[in-house]
Amino acid sequence: MTIKLVLFGLLGALLTACGTSPQRPPAALEQAQSADKSARRALREGDLARARALFAETLTLQQSLDNLPAMAAALINLSTVSHRLHDDASALALLDRVLNGGLPYPADMRAAAAFRKAVIQLDAGRSGEAESALALAERECAEPCALRPGFLNLRARLALGRGDYAGALVLAQSVAVKGIEKEEQANARRIAAAAESALGRQEAALGDYQAALDMDKELGLSGRIAEDLRGIASALAQLGRKDEAEGYARRAQAVSEAAVRAPR
Repeated sequence: MTIKLVLFGLLGALLTACGTSPQRPPAALEQAQSADKSARRALREGDLARARALFAETLTLQQSLDNLPAMAAALINLSTVSHRLHDDASALALLDRVLNGGLPYPADMRAAAAFRKAVIQLDAGRSGEAESALALAERECAEPCALRPGFLNLRARLALGRGDYAGALVLAQSVAVKGIEKEEQANARRIAAAAESALGRQEAALGDYQAALDMDKELGLSGRIAEDLRGIASALAQLGRKDEAEGYARRAQAVSEAAVRAPR
């Protein structure tokens, strides 16, 4: 699972007086908006060093404006960059600045930080700590909570980890429905496929892996595409369809290698 970039609308609406042209926002706010936009673009393009520098600049500018929601968003985005740079210690420390830093950050930003922390901890195999962080995220996220599908997917992953495949399948299937954000739908279908495979339902697993693959291709997520292809290869191998399995495994390897070589 991947957790996405925190999307946060900065308070930069232009006020228009009657009969006058719109006023420009303050220079620091313009600079913060520009830095944030450039940081997001750098992150999408895989230029992690530039993204980190620009998110740090965004944080400093928003601190100068005492904009707590935007400061929290910048910290969470910096954490995302650190995680992608395989620096989980820094990523978790940045999230703790939102959760334990003593500033009155909004509950929705605290929920996003706790959720991100849970994902990083689970990816590192620290399921107990992930459970605690997820519970905090659920408490902080007021209904209607936009993060709820992600919470359910993470709970499904936790269930998979402790061998509760039937429970994981029920949770994942509750997310894999229309109307849910496509990335979380894809995550849910992938989790469902893993649960079905563990339960010996390889044909059902193939269908869910293929659905996840189609969505991940639309989203352009190379890492997830490779994961889907490997899942299909595994299910085919367990069905005794060796040649097909080897073909999908080669495709997964090719995607992974090309993603590393792709221009940034």
